[in-house]
Amino acid sequence: MRRHRHRLLLVAALLALAPATLPASASALAVTVTGDDGNPLAVNPAAPPSIRTLRPLVGVAADAGTRYSVAFGDPAGKPPAATIACQDGAAASNVQLPFRGNGRYTVAVATFAAGDVGCTLPAGPATSFGFTIAGRVVLSAVGRFAMRDPGRPGRVKRLSLPVNADPGSQTREVRFVADARLRRDGSIRGKSLRAPYANGSATLTFPAPGRYTVVARDAADGIATPWSEPQRIRVVTPFDLTSLRYPDTAGPVFRALAHAIPGTTGVVRAALARGDGAFRVLGRARVDAAGTFGARFVVRRAGTYRLRFTYRGNDLVTRGEVVRSFRVGTAIVGT
Repeated sequence: MRRHRHRLLLVAALLALAPATLPASASALAVTVTGDDGNPLAVNPAAPPSIRTLRPLVGVAADAGTRYSVAFGDPAGKPPAATIACQDGAAASNVQLPFRGNGRYTVAVATFAAGDVGCTLPAGPATSFGFTIAGRVVLSAVGRFAMRDPGRPGRVKRLSLPVNADPGSQTREVRFVADARLRRDGSIRGKSLRAPYANGSATLTFPAPGRYTVVARDAADGIATPWSEPQRIRVVTPFDLTSLRYPDTAGPVFRALAHAIPGTTGVVRAALARGDGAFRVLGRARVDAAGTFGARFVVRRAGTYRLRFTYRGNDLVTRGEVVRSFRVGTAIVGT
């Protein structure tokens, strides 16, 4: 019990006495922290570094003719790791600090004479080595993405979005949704989709064209970094039909009922051709809220025909045309 109390008093003393400058008696002290490249980065008390590594390894080394003790502090002023008490200067110490949120972390080192085996009398004021953890995820800018290739309405492409993540993070969360509204902390309001992450990229599968917002954050030791700056992606698709049927098959007046790719608005122009002949304009058909439109045409001769649907495009569905063939005999048969 007395030994535990002695350690608590030592931690308090180290943190209270830690000045911003390095005393002459501690000139052999060296403190390193894991840099963003994974290598040790020297900590200069006069110019504390800023890193993105969430769970850095802190190294402490002192002159072989001294002893030293180390106390750690997180951004809230609490110890994120146990104190190193009365360490022989010939032996370096390495401690991995848990992530306690972004902010300034301190490493207060007090030195003692080599003969002071109980480390009862510091050689001078403790030296404070500080560094800042500034974890943040950076998403690559995309701007525009085509979720389908022309002529393949049923095949949706996935976007592989590069993610510049924080070293040392244990989990990564990437969220996206169309027409997003963000909270003050940068998160998405309401329901959103989660994108799986692997090998430096997040995989986004868009359910429909639209204007999507993507945000991400890292976490370690149960604590998350702030949300990233939002990336806005305009997801577009080529004009195409998801279905086409012929409700009236008896003729000579026929009707085609089509369903356009989601996001299609406005009007579609229809034209008809017999065999390999030239197209004859049938007129314009307005696309309703469900994405459907129709076209009527008259065919009095048997044979193979082609229907052409042309769309000028909008902000989400690109310009294009679809040509479908059908045969007329005693009735209409789509091909």
